[in-house]
Amino acid sequence: MPLTGLPNILHDIQSRTSWQQRCQYLLIVEKWAEIVGESVAKQTCPIGVYQKSLQVAVSSPVWSQALTFERVRLLAKINALLGSGNSLAIADIHFSTAKWATQQQTLKEQKVVAADHPSYLPAIAPELVTKKLKGQKLENIPKPPETASEAFQRWQEVMKLRTNQMPKCPRCDRPALTGEISRWQMCRVCAIEYLFK
Repeated sequence: MPLTGLPNILHDIQSRTSWQQRCQYLLIVEKWAEIVGESVAKQTCPIGVYQKSLQVAVSSPVWSQALTFERVRLLAKINALLGSGNSLAIADIHFSTAKWATQQQTLKEQKVVAADHPSYLPAIAPELVTKKLKGQKLENIPKPPETASEAFQRWQEVMKLRTNQMPKCPRCDRPALTGEISRWQMCRVCAIEYLFK
């Protein structure tokens, strides 16, 4: 039984309406300062799209009222950004002060950098991938693995490449994540053994 290829799985996910709406929302968030201007962007934050209505948190009722008057102009800019003829075009914008405080708290919490976490696994250096796969890039692998054994072998090769890039634990000389070394000055296995007993 052949395994389902990753491109097929990704196509299925990307064709879902919920995925497309999420991508639209993320595009709006990314371009929000361009849509409304820098000064307005500091006082507002898009928080989601529900039933073709963009929900925007605002810092005060004054901003809510002022932006309600600009709603039609903003809708035109947003839908132009999303592309004409889009079946998922934004139909309305709702401005509210209700979620401003919680949205600001969420944004502060999201600013934690993933690379700072001890379990962060860095990407494989491109030169190692090219050398190991004899000039092929990972995205150009000709076909999906036919068997579970072949899939395991490919995964094993990637893990070997990744392990070769990792620093060694000063206590046991095993490969360790950079975050573990910076946090505990040793790998997680040694930390459990020496620090957390």
